[in-house]
Amino acid sequence: MKDSLDNSASTEATPLFNGLAYAGVLPFLVGIWVAWRGIDLFGVSGRLLFTAYSACILSFLAGIWWSGALNRPGHPHRLALALQSNGVALAAWAGLLLSSVSVWGLLLLALGFAFVVWQEARLNPNARRLRNYFRARSRVSYLVIGCHLLMVGLLIWRAAGV
Repeated sequence: MKDSLDNSASTEATPLFNGLAYAGVLPFLVGIWVAWRGIDLFGVSGRLLFTAYSACILSFLAGIWWSGALNRPGHPHRLALALQSNGVALAAWAGLLLSSVSVWGLLLLALGFAFVVWQEARLNPNARRLRNYFRARSRVSYLVIGCHLLMVGLLIWRAAGV
């Protein structure tokens, strides 16, 4: 059975898209490095650099769900995808706001990425032809969650004055 969007081979995942997914981890690593060094990058702290990028990417992932719901009217989980895309975007925004005052915002963002991985496996919002891309994206999400935990640990360590 073909997906409703299976009309062009040019939309299949390629090494370019997989490479871009992995390259998306680099700004998280830069944020961690800047925070670890205790410096600012163009006047922006590592913590803000990290959390703003995190909220942006998490919202982007939620937007993919929104697009999936919008473009696939026959999808059995269309309503769930539409509603959850908004919930994830709002959680990303809350995580960004909370992260300026505590590590709970970073943990909320990490949970957001974990939720996306879990729901994508459960609801299958994406075309089957992109299975390899979403496998790579799941791996990248696990790296991103690890980066969040590393940043939380770094911030706790810095707050302890070690």
